[in-house]
Amino acid sequence: MKNIISNETSKGTIQCPNYSYDESTFSSTITSEWDLVCERQKLMDLSQITLMMGVLLGNIIFGILADKKGRQKILIICLFSQALLGFIASFATSFWLFILLRFCLALANGGTMVTSFVICIEVVGGKWRTVVPVLYQIPFGIGNALLSGFAFYIRDWRSLHILIGGLSMIYIAMYRFVPESPRWLLTVGRQEEAIAVMTNAAEENGVKVSIEDSVRTLINTSRSSNNSLKDLFSTAALRPRCLLLFLNWFLAGITFYAFLQYAGHISQNLFLAVALGSLSSLPGTIICVFLIGRYGRKPTIIYSFVLTGLCSLLILFFPKDSYILDWPRVALMGLATIGLSISIPAMYLFTGELFPTTLRNSGIGMSMMFSRLGSMIAPLVVSLLDTARFLPLLVIGGVTLLQAALVVLLPEVGRGLPDTVQDVEGGEVVMEQKDCNKESTRVTAKDIVVY
Repeated sequence: MKNIISNETSKGTIQCPNYSYDESTFSSTITSEWDLVCERQKLMDLSQITLMMGVLLGNIIFGILADKKGRQKILIICLFSQALLGFIASFATSFWLFILLRFCLALANGGTMVTSFVICIEVVGGKWRTVVPVLYQIPFGIGNALLSGFAFYIRDWRSLHILIGGLSMIYIAMYRFVPESPRWLLTVGRQEEAIAVMTNAAEENGVKVSIEDSVRTLINTSRSSNNSLKDLFSTAALRPRCLLLFLNWFLAGITFYAFLQYAGHISQNLFLAVALGSLSSLPGTIICVFLIGRYGRKPTIIYSFVLTGLCSLLILFFPKDSYILDWPRVALMGLATIGLSISIPAMYLFTGELFPTTLRNSGIGMSMMFSRLGSMIAPLVVSLLDTARFLPLLVIGGVTLLQAALVVLLPEVGRGLPDTVQDVEGGEVVMEQKDCNKESTRVTAKDIVVY
């Protein structure tokens, strides 16, 4: 135990009764490192809010840049910055330097998230456009579970941060394998480069197609456009779509991050609860692929939101420490996590398909911005525990059910991606709904999985 027998510390005078740090779980944390207790305890919330603010701004800034400069270039810049800053932050000598480095890291992370997901949507076609963007979410669950395992054996925050930063360096090698989005290249008029990317993809996959014919078809629907962010609200079809998506993602930010932070209160065993909750997302993601293919985007998202909401509310009926290992609470948390692991990947896919190519990064970036705004409220939802223990789960359950209701108002999508604002206004996506669950019988360059 680190005992402090007076109000004087190396960080200055703390107006607080005597206190000591419990080192039975972690030997060192940023709380004990910089005495974030008593009147300084609010700095812990500042750390979380600053991180989410960085991700929020990264979603917007790099989302817009990726629409203008290309997906590949921006993604590589973000990956390199994320890895470097994560490693450097491990050696921060003061709390405010740590906050600054984490904010910059979060900027890069926000760009990585939105740009990598858009690439997943745009470099595949046909049936793979449903599968790949959903499976893209699986590493998040695996990563959270591994993080719980690393934290179990590494109880010092600096050593843990160094390990995570070092592992992130592996991402830098991706510059050799990530192609530019051929769909984006076509929308900005760089046809020769698009042909080169698709030709290489066809050769790698052993597919023989007429690339030139496929490109001509795409060119007819992928007209170059100089759309700006304001064009998201420029038409009668896009305005309600954007408002509903942005509101839903704002609420998703609240429920998703509040639920993750509340997971530590589900059971007495913090590491077990986090690990099982993270691993529960893996079967949910696989189930998501099946449900989307069979029932479509909207029904999948709606019912998975309902599952998460109901499970969150049912946890309230099982008091903590009433059962061995709190198994009913842990089981319901697992089911709620499965619901989240179905709804969130489906929402990512659904959101990307509702925006045209010329605004897809910007649209997803704005959606993620609202998600991060919601995530800033998440710590406040969890802090409702101090008022009444049932309030956090009541809020999470109620808001998740509200999300399900909002999705009902959005249109379903089909096989084809809209490329321009005019495509959305003309109803191209909805018009192709009848082909939503049909597998294409003609293989073209649009259906090739690039690398």
